[in-house]
Amino acid sequence: MKSILLMGGNQFVGKKLCEFLLNNGYKVYVLNRDRRPSPEKAELLKCDRNIEKELTECLENIKVDYIVDVSAYSAEQVSLIQKIMSGRYTQYILISSASIYNEMQNSPARETDSNGANEIWGKYAEDKYLCEKITIENSKELKFIYTIFRPFYIYGPENNLDRESYIFARLENNMPIFVPNKGEEKIQFGYIDDLCEVINLSLGNSYFFNEIFNISGDESISIKDYIKKCGSISDKQPLIYNVDLEKENLKARDWFPFRNKNLIGDISKIEKTGFRNKYSLEEGLRETYLYLKKNNKLGIPTLNDIENSFYKKNKIKKE
Repeated sequence: MKSILLMGGNQFVGKKLCEFLLNNGYKVYVLNRDRRPSPEKAELLKCDRNIEKELTECLENIKVDYIVDVSAYSAEQVSLIQKIMSGRYTQYILISSASIYNEMQNSPARETDSNGANEIWGKYAEDKYLCEKITIENSKELKFIYTIFRPFYIYGPENNLDRESYIFARLENNMPIFVPNKGEEKIQFGYIDDLCEVINLSLGNSYFFNEIFNISGDESISIKDYIKKCGSISDKQPLIYNVDLEKENLKARDWFPFRNKNLIGDISKIEKTGFRNKYSLEEGLRETYLYLKKNNKLGIPTLNDIENSFYKKNKIKKE
């Protein structure tokens, strides 16, 4: 039986991936601080990955085929696990981020495009870029194989980020959705199950050795059309109000779940490995909506101060 050390494993991507790998016959160790329940069949390694002594002792007798890192947010974290486990794994899979691309306004980003720190995504993008950089450097020194995935917006049931739920909750309660500017920016989504499938495909697969891949759904969509699609799925008519960011001296991230910037990518490289997405955006959003509905997660959302101010300026009454 092949074995995997999964860094994280108890929240959205990590949890879904852990369950997927267990169902596919892997022995899975999950390493986290045990602040949320991990899947029952996984072997928990309770540890703070940031503390070298603690991490070393926790992993002293662990040897695996693969390390899948979904919880890396700094080069220091990445380098530490790679060095402590040196010689006791063959392939390291890093879940990076498409936020590291510097320019996506005119065309979908390719893996070879300029990337690194940028003002749109700030320190998060810079740190993910540095995670990639140190992984490539360490792979030569420590002699391991790496595979790096750059997801665009990941979505699906149990998403811990208030993105799909943000839109669906406002639709469900017939509440306005305040959209930055005209909502014309293009964004791209990847369904969680498709991400799990491609990670599984990459394990021990030479097509993925020492390579970087964009991973996302097949479709890009404007923010306003995304909201309309969510409205169609939930059988609700969206109440869209456009907010002039310059006039209001605001940034989209001050209240909205998506940046007012294009985030789209070319996935032709990963398709050359034979991988194909199973879910269309509509299918994935429908699954997500049904999950939110079934689990009573579409109650009246709490508005922040900025949204409350929009209500007043547009003279909208709260029901």
